[in-house]
Amino acid sequence: MKNLASQRVKDFQKTLKAANLQGYVALHALELRYFSGLDLSDGEAVFLLTPRKVYCLTKEMIVPKMAPAAGFISVQAVPGDMLAAALDLAAKNGWTRLAFDPGRVDFERGEKLAEAGLNRWPGAVSEMRKVKYADEAAAIKKSCALAAAAFEEVKPQIKTGMSEEDVRVLMALAMIKRGAQSVPFNIVCFGENCADPHHEPSAKRKLKANDAVLMDFGCFYEGYCSDMTRSWWHGDKEPAEYTKIWNLVSMAKEAAAGLLRAGLPAAEVDKAARDVIEDGGYGEYFIHTTGHGIGLEVHEAPIERKTAVGELEENFAVTVEPGIYLPGKYGVRLEDSYLITKTGAKNLTQN
Repeated sequence: MKNLASQRVKDFQKTLKAANLQGYVALHALELRYFSGLDLSDGEAVFLLTPRKVYCLTKEMIVPKMAPAAGFISVQAVPGDMLAAALDLAAKNGWTRLAFDPGRVDFERGEKLAEAGLNRWPGAVSEMRKVKYADEAAAIKKSCALAAAAFEEVKPQIKTGMSEEDVRVLMALAMIKRGAQSVPFNIVCFGENCADPHHEPSAKRKLKANDAVLMDFGCFYEGYCSDMTRSWWHGDKEPAEYTKIWNLVSMAKEAAAGLLRAGLPAAEVDKAARDVIEDGGYGEYFIHTTGHGIGLEVHEAPIERKTAVGELEENFAVTVEPGIYLPGKYGVRLEDSYLITKTGAKNLTQN
């Protein structure tokens, strides 16, 4: 798939013009990757995007790394403070109407930018990132396929007596060997731990002959993430209440996922799932939002919550993940990742 970073730059330049700004300073690694298509870390470069050109102020050692983007980004090696160099460049060109996102810089650099007269522009790039370009969608699809295939390999290997940590390691290795760059989260829960949505896997908690299991996992591929959760009963003596809440969560997920399409208010996703669980008598045990966007971050906009503002759009990538958690007993969460289309959504983690 062709890297569309240069197109993202062009589209953002139009946004700059519309906002009557002469430049935007990008410091965060996610913004650097978004506009270059390259895997850059915090502190490796500073970008100054103007309506006509993009400047990369970086270290001499990073210049070769920027080569694939040299056709649409002007790369300049600077010996000292890269942010100071970007501000000096703006001053020399008489660019005074500049902006930055205060949520994407640390306090010290944010103060420096504000003192230099830059405007705060919260969510400038984050808002744009909601709609995935074709190369981003392809990477997310691949990441989701890797995670789903890894689960299919690992689930049959899960046996009584294994620890949560044993399964966590198996799952991580299965994703890595398929090409995942990293595993940002990999939650494995047995029994009562399934009632903790963000449980840390333990080497001490062993799987019993009859136990609840919950696995929430994902991986990064070419900078983009996947996210899926599976829950099931391990053993032949499944409690009636576990069966009941599993079925409720499954119905809630299908109710919400069945609505997904461009133009749907994000709040409606949450309402659809929550209504099913509340009608089933377990509303107080659904303790988180119904879903969120995925992309360069595991959790990004939009958030599918009761108070969400705005609608889903074509090529948003989102999760649907309702859950019921009974403290001290067990919990169920079921989650898939979806790519929104004009008329519906494609399940990217179905297996």
